[in-house]
Amino acid sequence: MCDDVHRLHLLVLSGFNNQTLDTAEPAPRPAPVLYAARRGTPQPDRSRRLTAAPPEQILVQAPLHPNWKPLLGAGRILKADIFPVEHHVTAGDIIDIQVIANPTMRDTTTRKRISLSAPDEAAHWLHRYLTRNGLETSPHHIDPGERICMTGTRTRTGDRITAHYREMTARSRVLDPELLVHALTQGVGQAKAYGCGLLRIHQVQ
Repeated sequence: MCDDVHRLHLLVLSGFNNQTLDTAEPAPRPAPVLYAARRGTPQPDRSRRLTAAPPEQILVQAPLHPNWKPLLGAGRILKADIFPVEHHVTAGDIIDIQVIANPTMRDTTTRKRISLSAPDEAAHWLHRYLTRNGLETSPHHIDPGERICMTGTRTRTGDRITAHYREMTARSRVLDPELLVHALTQGVGQAKAYGCGLLRIHQVQ
């Protein structure tokens, strides 16, 4: 499966707008289409930074019904399972959270977003997002994961894309189910086009 994040973005979108991977630029992403790739073990590059392995599976979440038949017929994907997703959470529930996230901050001088490289900064970023989305989370229940680089090339311009993600986990208590469901459907943070922001939750028994 494609390890170029831009072409992976096109691959996911083609299930919703019938475009092919040869299109110069993708149509606007039908909001909110979120996805997360399960990858192999990241490997260090020549600069000793961890780089993303090719995707092995992709979980796509959307309010629209996808059509994967063209990709299946072309052999671009091998299998596609479609199933409904319902979020049943109540105040007081304890949940485990997994998210492939792109922790960033805005530079006060350039106004550009920069990736947070320190694990404690990334953990604080996730804590802030969870709090504003109706969850109570102890800082020691957040694992920021490792910072991993993913790359790609824009089809039309040839510009190089570099983004970073972390596979982050947390355990939280639900304070506001409505805010949480909004975060589950809309995603959190930046780089959603490159597979970041999809919250996956599991209720703790």
